[in-house]
Amino acid sequence: MSLENIRSVCEEVLSRVIPEREETEKALRIFREVSSYLEPVLNELKYPYKITLEGSVSRGTHLRDDTDLDVFILIRYEGMRREWLEGLINKIAVVLDRFKPKKLYASHPYLRFKVEGIEVDVVPAFMALNVSEVRTAVDRTVFHTNFVKSRLSKDQVNEVRLLKRFFKGIEVYGAEIRTEGFSGYLTELLIIYYGDFINTIKGLSTWTPPQVVDFLKLYEDLKDYVRLYGRKPLILPDPVDSRRNVAAALSMKSFSTAVLAAKMFLEKPSLKFFYPQVDVSELSWDNIVSYISSRKTSIVGYLIHYLEGTSPDIIWGELKKCLRRGINVLKSYDFEVLDTSIWCDEVNTAVLLYEVPQEELTPYVLHKGPKVFRDVEVRRFLDKYLKSSDVVGPWISDYGELIILKPRKYKTSLEVLLNESKVILHAKHIVNYKVVKLGDLANLYLGNDNFKIWLYKFTHKKPLWL
Repeated sequence: MSLENIRSVCEEVLSRVIPEREETEKALRIFREVSSYLEPVLNELKYPYKITLEGSVSRGTHLRDDTDLDVFILIRYEGMRREWLEGLINKIAVVLDRFKPKKLYASHPYLRFKVEGIEVDVVPAFMALNVSEVRTAVDRTVFHTNFVKSRLSKDQVNEVRLLKRFFKGIEVYGAEIRTEGFSGYLTELLIIYYGDFINTIKGLSTWTPPQVVDFLKLYEDLKDYVRLYGRKPLILPDPVDSRRNVAAALSMKSFSTAVLAAKMFLEKPSLKFFYPQVDVSELSWDNIVSYISSRKTSIVGYLIHYLEGTSPDIIWGELKKCLRRGINVLKSYDFEVLDTSIWCDEVNTAVLLYEVPQEELTPYVLHKGPKVFRDVEVRRFLDKYLKSSDVVGPWISDYGELIILKPRKYKTSLEVLLNESKVILHAKHIVNYKVVKLGDLANLYLGNDNFKIWLYKFTHKKPLWL
């Protein structure tokens, strides 16, 4: 490990991620503009309210060309319920109509729209005076902002930017269901805990699950943390509300990816951990097809259209459940699943893919019956299969079992996906679908750069930073 090389890479990354002053000023101007539209509606309420800026811009940890705004409306109304919030959001949507806001849902409804290229979320929340009054995760955000602002030094702001860019580069940034990675708040807490980017990476490289990072020093024994928070890969008790694990959304895959990437970065620091590049010459459709053909596996799956306007978290949750059901169904019909992945445009189209060792299995499967000494079971087995023209056998194994060769219900993985689709794709927001092989995705590949890079990564497997 060469600290000089690491620092050199970090300096180059910082030159790319620190926002220009104009970008931050633009974001703050848009916040003021949006607030001015909100105030007339909120002034009609009979309850105290406050419009606040939360998220990375408010904490000074946003990245260049990656700025978004979290505009919170804090309302001190004890009777705040979903129906009341729906009514408020509808009124706010009217005054923001020029921005064409989209209504989305988390723990309750909020609006999302763009102003001059910057994404803005307008989020109503209960004005909790202390953490004990918090009702939803959204209500807790204000306390997170205050904690980070009080603990993060000016020098550490750029350390957060480095860690964010690192997590983005290795594709583990974001706690949403799509990624199940490191949230912005978790990233900031890690820098506060370890001090700077390099020490955080050093710490990461030594993690083993379940890993505890605790500001509060709640317990001495790991078992006590597991008892309270569950056996999660990373346990970081929220310094604002110790009942909550800040890293609860972090998957084992994202945790493991971060640990290996940290080890590899310390061993051989490079910009590719922050800005991984795909070799454009390898992105041709013919290259993808020949690459899969050379290893003689098969890629099958679904091209899905879902209800437009569905919240990303909701559709990703449904797609992940469908993917897991597909794995289980394929395995139940003797198809080994080598790898899987999901692509979603977060508009109305998604793709679920399964890579299997072979597209077609043998026509027959070995079916073991009872040992010949079990009279009742043997009679039942023989009555069912002895005169069946569909089976081969029965015969007696070396272990005294009755055995037959039984026709498979499905010989190809495509047949499984087609005939079991109602089980696999049982989801509220899926409108229609098509069972596909790799070759059926050529048009989508050639017409969508985002899908092109995703399919390249899925077929080539090795992370771009490795």
